[in-house]
Amino acid sequence: MDSERPPDSPDPQPAYRLSFAQADGFLRVQVSGDIDAQQVRIAYWREIVAVARTRGERKLLVFDRKKGVPATPDELAEMARLFSVDAVHFDRVAVVEPTPTFLQAMEHAEIHGRSLGINVRIFADESSAERWLLFGSADD
Repeated sequence: MDSERPPDSPDPQPAYRLSFAQADGFLRVQVSGDIDAQQVRIAYWREIVAVARTRGERKLLVFDRKKGVPATPDELAEMARLFSVDAVHFDRVAVVEPTPTFLQAMEHAEIHGRSLGINVRIFADESSAERWLLFGSADD
């Protein structure tokens, strides 16, 4: 399933694209797109949640796209608040951040999410994210 833009977007140009693939024990999601806007982030995360819930997936591996600008701490806090109601539907959510210089900013997402009951972790590489999804860690 691929998405070209947020469902309520009047803009005919694609804002993001999602690709979903079943992996051994989790749903793999690839996010692509060039627009660094909070409404776009909210739209694609809503779609990720909806697809995962429809498929009955409780573990997600999300590959974020390269960004020009990371989300602000306030935007990340807003995302955590919006999606905290969905935390009960997921055991683990691993996000691979492809831009090393943004890892520190993305750690805010993990802190906010975990404080609201979302078992989310941010990773710099796929293998660490997969290990955590499949086997967890001592602090889970």
